[in-house]
Amino acid sequence: MKTPPIQYNDYPFDKVAKKAVKLLKQHPNLLIHQKYTCAGCGARLGIDEPNVFYETGTCDKCDAVTNIRKQGCNYMIHMKSNRGRV
Repeated sequence: MKTPPIQYNDYPFDKVAKKAVKLLKQHPNLLIHQKYTCAGCGARLGIDEPNVFYETGTCDKCDAVTNIRKQGCNYMIHMKSNRGRV
């Protein structure tokens, strides 16, 4: 039996960015990485630089440029420990 393809959840750019800013104000030790789906090949991509939201992104698999503002995005959260280790 074949596994169905993964459905990624991308949400409106402004809502995602606004929520990320709110979370950072409440929890300044967070590292929030933007995620989006490539418009060319459908790969799930993440931005390496934390706490920054880009409006476009280039796929490292097919070189397509995705308009993230138009398509939407999501994020992944990492929490830094105050003791230096998680």
